[in-house]
Amino acid sequence: MTMDFVLADAARDANGLPRRQAPVAGRDVREGGMGSPPSEHAQRGAVWILDDSLLEAEMAARALAPGYEAQVFTDAAAMLERVAGGDLPDVLVLDQVMPGMSGTEICGLLRSRAATVGLPILILTVAGQEEDLVEGLTAGADDYVVKPCPAAALSARVGALLRSKRLRERAERAERIAAVERDLLRALIEQSGDGIMAADARGALRICNGEAQRQHGVYERDALESLRARGLLALDGRPLRPDEDPLHRALRGEKVENARWLVTRPDGSIRALAGTASPLRHADGSPAGAVLITRDETDAIEAERALRDSEERYRVIISALEEGITLQDERGVIRTANASAERILGLPMAQLVGSTMLGPSCRLVREDGSPFPLEMYPSQIALRTGAPQSGVLLGLERPDGSVLWLSVNAQPLRGTDGSVAGVVSSFFDITARKRAEEERQGLLAAAESARQEAEAASHLKDEFLATMSHELRTPLTAVLGWVRMLRTGKLPEERRDKALETVERNAQAQAQLIDDLLDISRIMAGKLRLDVHRIELVPVIDAALEVVRPAADAKGVRLLPLLDPGVGAVAGDAGRLQQVVWNLLNNAVKFTPRGGVVRIRLDRTDGSAEITVSDTGQGIESAFLPYVFEQFRQAESGTTRRHGGLGLGLTIVKSLVEMHGGTAHALSDGEGRGATFVVQLPLAAPPSHDRGRRLAALPSASAGSDRPPELAALNVLVVEDEDDTRELLVTMLEQCGACVTAVSSAAEALLAVKALQPDVLVSDVAMPGEDGYVLIRKIRALPAASGGRTPAIALTAYARTEDRMRALRAGFNTHVPKPIEPAELLAVLTTMCGSRAGA
Repeated sequence: MTMDFVLADAARDANGLPRRQAPVAGRDVREGGMGSPPSEHAQRGAVWILDDSLLEAEMAARALAPGYEAQVFTDAAAMLERVAGGDLPDVLVLDQVMPGMSGTEICGLLRSRAATVGLPILILTVAGQEEDLVEGLTAGADDYVVKPCPAAALSARVGALLRSKRLRERAERAERIAAVERDLLRALIEQSGDGIMAADARGALRICNGEAQRQHGVYERDALESLRARGLLALDGRPLRPDEDPLHRALRGEKVENARWLVTRPDGSIRALAGTASPLRHADGSPAGAVLITRDETDAIEAERALRDSEERYRVIISALEEGITLQDERGVIRTANASAERILGLPMAQLVGSTMLGPSCRLVREDGSPFPLEMYPSQIALRTGAPQSGVLLGLERPDGSVLWLSVNAQPLRGTDGSVAGVVSSFFDITARKRAEEERQGLLAAAESARQEAEAASHLKDEFLATMSHELRTPLTAVLGWVRMLRTGKLPEERRDKALETVERNAQAQAQLIDDLLDISRIMAGKLRLDVHRIELVPVIDAALEVVRPAADAKGVRLLPLLDPGVGAVAGDAGRLQQVVWNLLNNAVKFTPRGGVVRIRLDRTDGSAEITVSDTGQGIESAFLPYVFEQFRQAESGTTRRHGGLGLGLTIVKSLVEMHGGTAHALSDGEGRGATFVVQLPLAAPPSHDRGRRLAALPSASAGSDRPPELAALNVLVVEDEDDTRELLVTMLEQCGACVTAVSSAAEALLAVKALQPDVLVSDVAMPGEDGYVLIRKIRALPAASGGRTPAIALTAYARTEDRMRALRAGFNTHVPKPIEPAELLAVLTTMCGSRAGA
């Protein structure tokens, strides 16, 4: 069988322009486009001139010199010796008549050797010697010129011979390349694992490799032709029409892909074939035939049919089971499921079949909420490893957020050769049981947490009461003792002054303890009020320094202030802010050894005034650092304490700072490395013509002003489930000129934040369903463009420090206790409005 018609185009292309070229052995490559760039000698062509007349030879050389490299020989033997050594010219110009050996004899000799059989030879003859000319051409000369010959004619004849030689060499190389490619293509076709058949433009088969013959069960072309005419069937068994035959369709110019049909072999057996047919075309686009590539899919089709029969049997069996059942093939694709699977999953059969998981529209999750990888799904493990899986707990998170919990088993199905051919999965809905277990665990955890909190609170209370008793009795002991000594009248004069100084100092210490107790009591009860004004912080800090300086000097601790007078004003209570600074400085001096340094800085950062108090004292252990601001907490406790106090100073600091809309936090590198406390207070907006009155003097409980602050153009979102309280807040804020939107639930508030983008959120904490903590977490999860950074104020009847800290940790900016004091709420709103305007 021939393949000439398939390779005809390739052969023609190769004859015109070889696809790959190599230099001729023993000589430089001289044609352009082959190998390395040709030399000037190769481009010009080498011409040898053999003539016994040196004069005539040199004249011919001069005639050829402009276009060729000419070399003159007067001795035939010398020229032939060069040829024998492998050195050949591109063209030989040979005189016909020479002594010793004529041109005819030289031509005959050169044409008898393989190396010079194709050497172009030009005979030089004398006019009138036709007999010699015929003899030379007969001996093998390619052309002749008659002496004397014009230079142009000689050059033209040489050029024609040189071009003819090069064209002949190129054609020979192209033919060799084409022959190699034909052999390679023939070998590839014969060794291919697919059946390959090709027909010419008339439909006659020209190629049929061994695999195609095996598929059809014939080994002769004539038998194959008759078989194709009568033995092709559709998959349903009917005869295949000519317009359905893939090869015929390709002959009409159609490309056929993934066609499937049956072929009846001469022995009566039927094989299922699948293949692709493509048309072949000549270089000019005219039809050249078609090629058909086929593969035998009999075994695959029979396996599919067997699997369908098996699936039908399984479907009947599993349809009556209560648990959900799915059958997956070796690729993990669900082929069928029972009615219980549809009922449990709430998905129709059409959505289940064809997918690779139980919930194609759901997300698989673990018990901790993390994604359940598909490769760890029980059926996937069973398919991959062949090991059964049982009792695997997984959740299907539906689009509405609900989770369906399933207990899944997977049993691999094996084929006759022992390989895994599929998997059967069964599953039960354990959502109710899982929820009951979670509720039980939640109750146990809540009970345990409550017990631990109660024990910790009881322990802290006991320690605080013991500490308070000690701190109150210690100065009282000194006061009573010295007073009794004074009443005896027996003290010398110098000791009387010392006694009075001691009594005064201890009385002041006890008064400070009582003030701290009263302050923390007011803070917890929500009764502490601020007298808010626009104030500068430098005088406040200087006043606190003057109070602390005597104690620092007595202990040998240096105070180093670094205050920026250009920070700007804040809206606050000057007395309470002085108390904040005094507490921080007093705390730093207390825990700094003699010779240490306490630094206090006042800077402006990000629209806030920042007060930083740092010391070189004993520092704070990392384990205690998160609790340093909690009330009644002290790093030291019991009878081994080195420093006195009730542990309320820092709690009061944080509470007062937060009441001013600011923040306070502590830093320390560890024990022995000092501590740093940072307080940030929002700057008041600079007074202007339209807002100066609002920010110049903020409302306070003591101001006695009946005129509310101006909150014009401030959009406030109020969230309060109690109707009376909500109405009160709306009325109070609207009287101040604010634009108020009021809602009664967290869900409504979240929608309002996204839609309205309010300036401030005022939300109750205790609400049915989702409380204020859940609401603020959802708001903070939003992007800034959707209201995720909206300033928020928490309203709550829980006024303890831990309640305030919980609100701040949840995401609120500040905390206002109930019952609501209008002046305090309006002051916080005005402060927050001013800080935003300043920023």
